[in-house]
Amino acid sequence: MELEILRTAKKVFSENKAFTLVTQGPDGSLWAGKAYFGEEDGYLYVALEQGRNYRNVLANPRVFFVIERGIPDRFIQGEGIAERLGPIEERPERSIIFRKALELVLFAKLIPGVTLFRIRPTRLFISDFTREWKPRAEVEITDEVLQQFRTQLHTRTPWWKLAWKAIRPFAFPATLAPVLLGSLLAPTLDWMRFVLTLLGTMLAHAGVNVISDYMDWRRGADTWRVLGSSRVLVDGLMEPSSHLRLGIGLMVLAALIGVWLVSLSGPAIWALMAAGAALGIFYTVPPIGLKYRALGDIAVFLAFGPLMALGAYYVQTSQLSWMPVWLSLPIGLLTIAILHGNNYRDIAEDRAAGYHTVASLLGPRGSAYYYVVLLAGAYLSVALFVALQWLPVWSLAVFLTAPMALRNIAVAFNHARVAFSFLDLLTAQLHLLFSLALVAGIVIERLLH
Repeated sequence: MELEILRTAKKVFSENKAFTLVTQGPDGSLWAGKAYFGEEDGYLYVALEQGRNYRNVLANPRVFFVIERGIPDRFIQGEGIAERLGPIEERPERSIIFRKALELVLFAKLIPGVTLFRIRPTRLFISDFTREWKPRAEVEITDEVLQQFRTQLHTRTPWWKLAWKAIRPFAFPATLAPVLLGSLLAPTLDWMRFVLTLLGTMLAHAGVNVISDYMDWRRGADTWRVLGSSRVLVDGLMEPSSHLRLGIGLMVLAALIGVWLVSLSGPAIWALMAAGAALGIFYTVPPIGLKYRALGDIAVFLAFGPLMALGAYYVQTSQLSWMPVWLSLPIGLLTIAILHGNNYRDIAEDRAAGYHTVASLLGPRGSAYYYVVLLAGAYLSVALFVALQWLPVWSLAVFLTAPMALRNIAVAFNHARVAFSFLDLLTAQLHLLFSLALVAGIVIERLLH
């Protein structure tokens, strides 16, 4: 029965990333505050800025806590003894919290004096009313109970989940958009060729993501302070050799699909594949390392704009054309904006790592104006292409996303908000909706004619 109760406790630990911490000061006064936490082998890890809870714990390490998800159906009330481990930048245990609460990284790197504590629970009061009404269970956390957390209750993340995290699938819309555009510009659409093109480009994109993260980690550019990576290596979730093999394997699969597409469409695929592979691999791989020489924006624009759109068009038609190249410009500009949002936030980290991005060269103010140019260029180019009748009037639906763009621009000009926000993710949302509206206009025109 105790093991079943502890399984419930483990579930509560895993499904929550913040708890209410209650401490007592030297004068006997109590203080409660919300804080991010992580759990490993029965111990709780929490990062505290140097506020009242921090001072109270130093004076009196006995603490109390409540872990709940806002609904009193499954929760834990507990008490324990807190131990100061040290500044968060010096303690690898920080990853235990970061794995669940990535947003804590923003605060930990910007607020001075954030310190990591480990809480050894001494008693847990576990309530679970999700299936049936049960009396509250009280468990004393002895050494034997902690041993159960280390053995029967120790959880390992399956390798496939780590691989999925490593490939950063949230970035795939940047591949979907140009492939859709190029394919739909063709007079007829071969669905098998479209699926193969999309699968091949996504595998290549995933492979480049994995290899880039490996090179950034190996170079020392990706540290716990950097948010742009998958953090699989930074947080010690995967062996570096396995990570590199994953990236190479994905690139090999993409190349095999490319060979299949050559047999279906023609030899120009070889040149387009070679150009895309060169941009992707040498984005971080030495001796070129485009990313580190402020050439990453150009590489991303070409790869996720003209090259993918032209390649998708060629797969469908076996012909080369300037039209998909020109019409991919707004998508390419917004893809740069995603990258720039990340680089803008990480200017200090990039400079400390010794490499340059466009954002680090422009500085905060220049980066804000550059962001405006990228977004304005995307909208104005669509308006121009509609005026030239290269795009149907239905594609002006992209202007329905203008409020999102204005919101993002407001964030870009508030440097404090950039530091504490995910401008890259906000831009990715805009990119997705903008691209869908652009492509939907083409689909509507084809259906009407």
